[in-house]
Amino acid sequence: MKIEKALKKQKFHNKIFYIIMILLAVFLPLCTYLAYINSTIMLTFLALIEVLICIALINKINKSTLKFSIYNNKLKIKNGLFLSYSLIQCDKVAIVHTNKSNEDMEIIIITPVRYKNKKLHPISKDFMRKNKEAADEYLRIKKIRQDCLYYFQVINCGELNKYVLLDNIYRNCVNAVYTSSAIENIKIARGQKEI
Repeated sequence: MKIEKALKKQKFHNKIFYIIMILLAVFLPLCTYLAYINSTIMLTFLALIEVLICIALINKINKSTLKFSIYNNKLKIKNGLFLSYSLIQCDKVAIVHTNKSNEDMEIIIITPVRYKNKKLHPISKDFMRKNKEAADEYLRIKKIRQDCLYYFQVINCGELNKYVLLDNIYRNCVNAVYTSSAIENIKIARGQKEI
């Protein structure tokens, strides 16, 4: 299936999920009120179910929220509902790597500059152990520029919208090195390959 069709399908399924959860949140208390149920145990369970429905809605909205813009050679990303925007300079992106695919895909951006971005973390041994392909590229670049300290950011929210972001990163971050898994996901994002 092409990415455009998958995005429309995902948007439709998200709307169905939101409608069902809101109907449940309204319908369950209405049924207990109309059935004259005054048992404290039943009302406690109802309150617990309502809290769980709210948590499920907030979690789904958080997982599907990905806002980004590219302006004046700066990539501005909001990864999740409660996080603030992070700023990455497109010229300074060194490596772009992806883990997994489809909705679970993670985009990993490695850059030597920590420009107004608190979400960038220094590359550690734990990161290199988890991401072998990105670690190989990192070590190759580190041999060329030994004096630089590199940072990484993981983008994991946004479901299939991450493919649109990955395509925009590919268009604007021309100095970056892309790993083979990132190239495979870019092919999906550009419609050359199906999901």
